[in-house]
Amino acid sequence: MKRGTELAIGPVLLAVAAVLLGSLAIFAIAVGLALIYIGAAWAVSRAEEQVRIARQLLHHEIVEGRRAELQFETTGVEGLPVTIEYACQCGEWHTLPAGRHTVGWTMDHPGPHVVGPSPLRIRDDLGLFTRFLFAGEPDRLLVLPDPEDVNAHRRVSGSDMAHDPEPDGLREYVRGTPMSRIHWKTAARTGQLMERRFVTSRDELPLIIVDTAGALTGANVDWAAREAAGQALALARSGGCRVLLPGDRTPTTLLDPVGSWTTLHRRLADLAEGRPTLPHGVHVRDAVVVAAAAAPPHRVRPRRALPPGFVGEGVWAGR
Repeated sequence: MKRGTELAIGPVLLAVAAVLLGSLAIFAIAVGLALIYIGAAWAVSRAEEQVRIARQLLHHEIVEGRRAELQFETTGVEGLPVTIEYACQCGEWHTLPAGRHTVGWTMDHPGPHVVGPSPLRIRDDLGLFTRFLFAGEPDRLLVLPDPEDVNAHRRVSGSDMAHDPEPDGLREYVRGTPMSRIHWKTAARTGQLMERRFVTSRDELPLIIVDTAGALTGANVDWAAREAAGQALALARSGGCRVLLPGDRTPTTLLDPVGSWTTLHRRLADLAEGRPTLPHGVHVRDAVVVAAAAAPPHRVRPRRALPPGFVGEGVWAGR
């Protein structure tokens, strides 16, 4: 409304000039301008009172590179000389038509987001007066990483790397393990309790280790999520794999690109910072390591600004 208030000084100055000069013509112009200004201000104020704008996030999960779509339904401004506008990612304002209308923005990096209230504004058709408002309640949006098109590195990570005479290998004793699984020969020889580790076919699947420690930027972590997703899908199509994520002590098994892929895909969208804990008997040299800190510069995509009202979930939680 500030601009309209400043412009309203014009009719006042004209009226003063008309009185000083004794000019009815100038006075008539001043009155006409005043009526136009009053009408524009009334229209904006009236629209603000009676406008109803409902907003809905159409999809709560999308793959990066796709559009996050918001559907607006606007009523209550019919017949008024005003325009409803929404803020665009480019920094400009665009008209939001009356009725139902869908607006979308391309999301260029993965992660959990919160779609806060959308910034809107009401303007009279002459552009004299403006009122700002917000539409919608906070909603959650998960942007999934777009898997890289990669040639999977298939390295088998078996449990019997040193040709242990025990077919299934040994590992350190874990409290609560049945006595029947304790390897007493090793205990007698070394004085340390060891238990038999029974290997299943899943233990022989290729292992992908995702390491986000020391990442220079969030864009490096985005690359790690895409690369790990691509490697996992490629290996899943050729028999399966295991994926060890930051903060995990045991890998997630992926046997096909359909079954548990959805859960893994969601977890890759929200990678924690740090290194995973390697299972006993597994070495880094036996796995495919995806390290965010070692991301090839030419494959790291810079993050663009989020659309108006969109914020990262961590930023929203810190408010």
